[in-house]
Amino acid sequence: MTVAKVSVPCDFGVENLYDEFHGNITVEFKDSTSMKASSLILSWNSEVFTHLFKELRQGTVELKDFSKEAAVILLESLYSGDIVVERPHFREIYKISHAFQVEWLSEKCTAAFTEFCESSSQDFNDMVFLFNEAVYSDCTLKCGKLMEIIVSTFSKFEKMSEMFVAPYLSKHFTRIKPAALNQLLEICCGQFIPVLRAVKEHLQTDGIAKTVHTILSNKDVVKCMVGESQLYDEMYGMMLKQLNDKNMNAEDLELLMNLNRAVRNQGSTSNSVVRSNGILPGYATIPNLFHNYDQLMVVYDNNFDDLRHHIPGINTFMLVEFIYANYWEMDDADAKEILEQIPNIISKLSLCGVSRVFVARLIITHDIPLTIEDLPRSVISDSDTTIITCCETTTLEALVTTKKCYKFIAPVPHCNTQNSKCGFILRVTPVSKEETGKFNIELTTVDDDYPADLHCHRDLISSAKMHLVIEEYCNDDWYDVGISWEGRPEYNEEECHVEWCGGKCDEREVRLVVHYDIRCKTA
Repeated sequence: MTVAKVSVPCDFGVENLYDEFHGNITVEFKDSTSMKASSLILSWNSEVFTHLFKELRQGTVELKDFSKEAAVILLESLYSGDIVVERPHFREIYKISHAFQVEWLSEKCTAAFTEFCESSSQDFNDMVFLFNEAVYSDCTLKCGKLMEIIVSTFSKFEKMSEMFVAPYLSKHFTRIKPAALNQLLEICCGQFIPVLRAVKEHLQTDGIAKTVHTILSNKDVVKCMVGESQLYDEMYGMMLKQLNDKNMNAEDLELLMNLNRAVRNQGSTSNSVVRSNGILPGYATIPNLFHNYDQLMVVYDNNFDDLRHHIPGINTFMLVEFIYANYWEMDDADAKEILEQIPNIISKLSLCGVSRVFVARLIITHDIPLTIEDLPRSVISDSDTTIITCCETTTLEALVTTKKCYKFIAPVPHCNTQNSKCGFILRVTPVSKEETGKFNIELTTVDDDYPADLHCHRDLISSAKMHLVIEEYCNDDWYDVGISWEGRPEYNEEECHVEWCGGKCDEREVRLVVHYDIRCKTA
């Protein structure tokens, strides 16, 4: 005679759970108490129990990772074949059902959660409970079923972005995990303006947090920003300020460059935001500025691993400038080792070469016993960089202490504009006793900064392709004064003057010169 296999859930009689005559194994709870249970009934409900009792020969089951209330509810449900899943115990029951792979119990929990969502009053606290349960299930239990229910249900509600997503985001801005954040954005159904306003608020206090990276890397969010020029400009300006204040974190800089490119590309089919020249107006910091000697030495000690992330905006000019400007602080072996590494770095990061003029002036300026021939051949190039000199000269003191826009003429082939020349403007934010450490030099694409006789091809000109140097006039010639590794100018309160590049900023005649990487793709 064949005995039919028991199908669960099945009512074995919950009263039998409390009759020790039927219990042959011990279940231990979190509060150090215990009770007897039937290994047969537990095994019929879960193969995990079968493995524990039959194969591992265990006579004790520990449920100490769960509350006693939830553990007892589990046992009663296994005996009765039924359960009423209530909110206070939902997480624990769902967690136990996954831990012991009680499939029918997991399905009951899923059904109960669906009912919770569909009967939701759209009260904020109610939705927070539901979303948090889904996040826990997704991130801890590695089960995305609850999140699928959340997205499906919440997406049907009106104004979810304003009613729930933005307030929730504001409350958990720095703690929310990327996976949960992406689900929040999906719930928005394309209505991202409230979310972007929440991001703007937190940029002031939390800077460019990981949450900002996740949100502004979302393609649908970028599409939304194309139609909100004022909000985009305000957020972009705030992020630039954060970058300047923090000396430009590499990941943050990459985010801004990608965002600028993405908005420009999205806007190519829209006239609502993007100007006819193809890029939103604003200010862009030149990547090679205001680093210091110690930064590169940290990278050097680590064999130049992940150089791009250690030194944002790194380029060949900076590497050559470092060697020549700091030659007397290194021994010949160190200088030679760095020189030998440059070709590999150039190849790895797809950098351009440097011009002979650049190297020659560095040699003369620092009076060092190296020649152009000491550099590997792949470092020198006259074909993939161009030199653009500022239209006017100034003094070093005036350069660092005066707010001013400096004009550069950079002809663009096949430009048909006859009333003005092609070029760009670099804007200087000065340093002073009151604003020490705020000095900056930025590429401006703001229309009001451009005179009538100059126009900028904003779709072609990029600060990411620039390497800026200062040239000093001395002995009837110009000499490069490298500034990549000099930090920012600072006000010396004891001497009552501004210092930069190792000395006082005085009346020496200087000019700004841009070495432009014409091989690099526009960021």
